Amino acid sequence: MKRPIRSRRPLQWNSVESLETRALLTMASTAPLPDVNFTAGAEVTPVNLDSYFKDPDAKSNFAIFDTTLGTIPVLLTPATTPKTVANFQNYANKGEYNNSIVHRSVPGFIWQGGGYQLSSKPSLTAIPADPPVQNEFGASNTRGTIAMAKLGSDPNSATSQFFFNESNNNASNLDNQNGGFTVFGNVVGDAGLAVMDAIAAVPVPSPGPLGSPLDQIPLQNYTPGTTVQPSNLVTIKTVTTANELFLASSDTPGVATASIQGSTLTVTPLAPGTAHITVVGYGSDGKRVSESFAVNISSTAQLAPPTTTTPQPVAPNPSDLVPSAKGPLPSSVVAGQRARIQQVVSLTAASSAVSQKERVTLSLSKTSTGSAGDFTIASASAKVRVMAGKQTKLKLSVKQVNASVPAGTYHLLVSVTDPDGSTTTVDTGKTLTVVAAQSKPSTRR
Repeated sequence: MKRPIRSRRPLQWNSVESLETRALLTMASTAPLPDVNFTAGAEVTPVNLDSYFKDPDAKSNFAIFDTTLGTIPVLLTPATTPKTVANFQNYANKGEYNNSIVHRSVPGFIWQGGGYQLSSKPSLTAIPADPPVQNEFGASNTRGTIAMAKLGSDPNSATSQFFFNESNNNASNLDNQNGGFTVFGNVVGDAGLAVMDAIAAVPVPSPGPLGSPLDQIPLQNYTPGTTVQPSNLVTIKTVTTANELFLASSDTPGVATASIQGSTLTVTPLAPGTAHITVVGYGSDGKRVSESFAVNISSTAQLAPPTTTTPQPVAPNPSDLVPSAKGPLPSSVVAGQRARIQQVVSLTAASSAVSQKERVTLSLSKTSTGSAGDFTIASASAKVRVMAGKQTKLKLSVKQVNASVPAGTYHLLVSVTDPDGSTTTVDTGKTLTVVAAQSKPSTRR
């Protein structure tokens, strides 16, 4: 990641002591990071890392797999496998991988997904295949890589299905078979590899309860001879793309834990003591930078010195573009079932010309201004070139609202995010009622 030119900003925690005004995460290493002071059990304010940790050349080179067993971040390789990455991102951006399943697992070898989605009936539906992509074999099929599955008789037959490599012993086989299997990404971080391994460790019944091509499906808590339930399946809830990746860890999780959702860091104080938090940021070029700071937790509140001014929250910078959305919206949809939502988003340059890559999202929110618990239902990244006072348009489509979205009535929000993380979110003035998915299980065989 390249170091951006920026002024230092104060880090906001709801701590009992004020902090000196400086950025928590920078590329600088000329001075130690400030300690943070909490009282055990205190509430904390999440921190948006985009305000402190920038990649000026950010591109959507990360794929984040949110599975029922945890999150697997993957760094894609568009520089060496451009057609394969574009093909994969097209499926992901259309939501075709949302609520999909791991349908094949060979312990010590690979596990495979991208072939079937779980509907709310529930039943398994094959993911519609786009035209096959040209083989781009280059990188070796070593442990922690993701590659495209294909027909055994055609090197150029990959469509939607992919697999994760579990062992370095795969390389000599997969690199020389059927033109070589195209590796197009690598799992990032030990935590991601641990989730990959946890999925590989899910038992594969033998004989399996389902016929081919699901005869090697991994099943959790399955009783032989019973009907397969949705809870038995290993599900990939969403696959989203991102411009950057942050990982965090604590050396003393009994004192304080650190978690990251997207680019939001949350430190939770648990017990008196000191913990050291390490945050690692990955740029879209694969380069990384890490910073550590100490979290000191006391058992009783400590008053800040009376001469110290408590830092005020720093509002996020607005985007260079203002979004709006038009298009028909159904009054209600059933979570997990097919939905037809299309919105034409207009991006207007307010005061200066804009020429940069923008990320546009549609989300469902319980508020008209947005909150951390919003549900993204569609997103797209596009190169935008527009003069001041002019606008450009793009279309966002939603084929399905994820089955994990709770029933309720939501505001439809539209957001646009610049490469530097500046974001503008507006309420479209429309609401959508989400109906709970049906509960009768009957997995199709």
